[in-house]
Amino acid sequence: MQPKILFEYWKEALAFIKAKHEHGSPEFPTGIGWLDEKTGGMNRGEIWIIAAKPGLGKTSLSLQFARNFAENPDNKIAFFSLEMKGWQLMLRLFCELNNVDHSMLITGQEEIGDALRTSFEKFIHSIDFEIIETGYTFEEIEKTIALLYETDKPDIIFLDFVQLVEWKTYNDERTAITEYIRKIKELANKYNIGFVIVSQIRRLPSGADMNREPEISDLKGSGSLEACADKVLIIYKEITKSKWGGETIKYFLNLAKNRQGETKKEEVIFEGWRYHFREATRQEKGERIGQLQPE
Repeated sequence: MQPKILFEYWKEALAFIKAKHEHGSPEFPTGIGWLDEKTGGMNRGEIWIIAAKPGLGKTSLSLQFARNFAENPDNKIAFFSLEMKGWQLMLRLFCELNNVDHSMLITGQEEIGDALRTSFEKFIHSIDFEIIETGYTFEEIEKTIALLYETDKPDIIFLDFVQLVEWKTYNDERTAITEYIRKIKELANKYNIGFVIVSQIRRLPSGADMNREPEISDLKGSGSLEACADKVLIIYKEITKSKWGGETIKYFLNLAKNRQGETKKEEVIFEGWRYHFREATRQEKGERIGQLQPE
């Protein structure tokens, strides 16, 4: 790579700020208001990590972000799925977009009506969004990009999830993930591609507080995940048991690392029946209407 002088880097910084100002809103908005305010949405060349324990919605949030990015027809989005089949993701995407109960469909209790089917098919034909059932090695990522995006590279690539990468040639998972992430970082810099990497959080040791809020250090497999990331989002839930035997479950989204700004944690609502995250209202957070909140 040909080295650049300081003035060339400065011109790139000015171009970035000018584009942000002229656009007026994030080029790649997540759709979650407070998160877009803190981050400015996603930017090309950045690496974001979405992390959670199994079953807490990390695939749902990443797919929701991908759909939101792809709604701009100028954006090219690639979703590498190492865990789920493409048709499973498409069904989730259908339910998330159309407020349809996923379980009612997969248990045969409901069918997809002609009107919803037609509108969804029109939508997926209007976006540049590919779901790819591979990505276990970096070479698979590289070959797929060369094949599908020969002249015009994708703007944002999703990888779900990184702990499923092939590691046998490296002898252990940690080394495999470290090398995989290093190459992803090189690819992001070379082509100015944004990456959203889904990651598991390690299991807590026996006897630990299972209701403890997870931290960045809990990312499973390699410290390189934290090191390479521009943003780290951690999904977790808190379970409060009442004296009458019931329980209250609250979901939180923690912007635990924000290389260009402040971190923040907010309660969110996870509508699991349609695999959708949204911001919690003040009433849902248990706040009184009209109550002043600290800034």
